[in-house]
Formats: sequence, C-alpha cells, structure tokens
Amino acid sequence: MKATAGLKPCATADELSGRNHGCGLCEAPADGYDAAYGGALCEECADAFGDLRSDVREVRDE
Repeated sequence: MKATAGLKPCATADELSGRNHGCGLCEAPADGYDAAYGGALCEECADAFGDLRSDVREVRDE
C-alpha cells in the first residue's frame, strides 16, 4: 500500500486485492472503479461506457 501524508493508506489498481478482478467488460486489468457502471473498468472500456452514457443522454433530451 502507498502511504500518503494525512490520509490512511488505500489499495490501488496496481495492487492485488480481493475486489480487483479486472475489467468487468473485457479481459484487461482494471484501471479503476466506475460508479456509473457499478464495477471495475479498464481505461478503454471506461471511455466507451462514458461515450455510450453521453449518447443516451443526448437521445433522451431530444
């Protein structure tokens, strides 16, 4: 774990964790947790999911 001044140490995506099983949409390692998706995503899938959400918002607003 990385120690940070003033904050408690937290696990990162680079470290082994029981919650880091990789991207929820593909087989790549996860780069982080996406709250809108509700799970871990790699950067490429997070970008694609963000684009999809944006497209859905645009259609809904028409």
